[in-house]
Amino acid sequence: MNIKNFENFKQFVSENNCKRCIIRCDLNLPSDIEDLSRVYAVKDTILFVADRGLQVILISHYKRPKLEDIDNPKFSLKQIVPSISKVLGRDVAFEKRSTFDIEPSEITAPITLLENLRFYEGETKNDDALAKRLARFGDVYINDAFSVSHRAHASVCAITKHLPSFAGLSMMREIEGITKATEDIKRPYAAIIGGAKVSTKIDVLKKLSLDADYLVVAGAMANTFLAVQGHDMKKSLIEPEQFETACEVMANAKAEIVLPTDFLVSPNATTDGVQCDLDDIPDDCGCFDIGEKSVARIIEIIDTSHTLLWNGTLGLFECANFQYSSRIVSKHVAERTKNAGLISITGGGETIASLGEYKPDMTFVSTAGGAFLEYIAGYELPGVMALSN
Repeated sequence: MNIKNFENFKQFVSENNCKRCIIRCDLNLPSDIEDLSRVYAVKDTILFVADRGLQVILISHYKRPKLEDIDNPKFSLKQIVPSISKVLGRDVAFEKRSTFDIEPSEITAPITLLENLRFYEGETKNDDALAKRLARFGDVYINDAFSVSHRAHASVCAITKHLPSFAGLSMMREIEGITKATEDIKRPYAAIIGGAKVSTKIDVLKKLSLDADYLVVAGAMANTFLAVQGHDMKKSLIEPEQFETACEVMANAKAEIVLPTDFLVSPNATTDGVQCDLDDIPDDCGCFDIGEKSVARIIEIIDTSHTLLWNGTLGLFECANFQYSSRIVSKHVAERTKNAGLISITGGGETIASLGEYKPDMTFVSTAGGAFLEYIAGYELPGVMALSN
């Protein structure tokens, strides 16, 4: 895709008298604010711009506040300013006042973070009036938030009508990294899709079932596929409303569809699981992780593959007693990436968490969730298209 990239940005600012740069980040950090991956992702862009003498104005959304939450501190970006300053090694000022109540000349700090964009009703409506108001704070705009670029929001799309606009370094890394699993794929190509619900990943399942050589379906969504095949999943989570989708994916697939053959089962998520074959699940139990045989099959597939795409955990990873499969597979993917040239592309919040200490060994780790899946599924992302030449 031909978009205005960071090299174009550097040339533009060298030829024009730019003094202020707006950078759209995704600073929607977890509630515990311990995972700073999204801050590290935009660090290079922010520091590059600041070190060139431009005043940096950071904009981002945070959570999903309602309009009446505007004075609720738990929705304010102010709470993450210390984390941003720590990662950047720079002081970051915070401006709580509305963009409609402050003039750009009143912002004087080298790096300033504006308040939560979702305090403005026009943000999610791609409102041009809000975009125009935001644009007054900069001479040039950078979108470095690939993870929100599947949304046609004012700070992502409409703002590009009012300022020269470019992709940041993180945005470029995301596009280039994910493209390894969408163009000129080195085969055999395996895809692992986990998570709880088929309904959240219908399009990507359909796309990968046609593009990949192996499509491993795991997590609770595998229960729906197995139920369609006639297996009694007992108390496991299934989506009867997605039976037709599962049938369609399996019927039309060019990839080999790989489903679990054994599980860790338990009466509830708080009790340790026991190994159990697919057709021997006790009546009072549900499946909370895949078992040793299923993990062994996934490892066999990884060993024969040159490219791996992974999104979604293989079990109920948020419970420590059901992290077995995700941990084992993460370690093996890391080893194959380091020692055997495997191209490993991973993405999604829970997936990243499951990688743990092995995250640095992956070929590419996307900080995006929905945007990652939509790009894989072949959709044109509004925020990326807005940067097209």
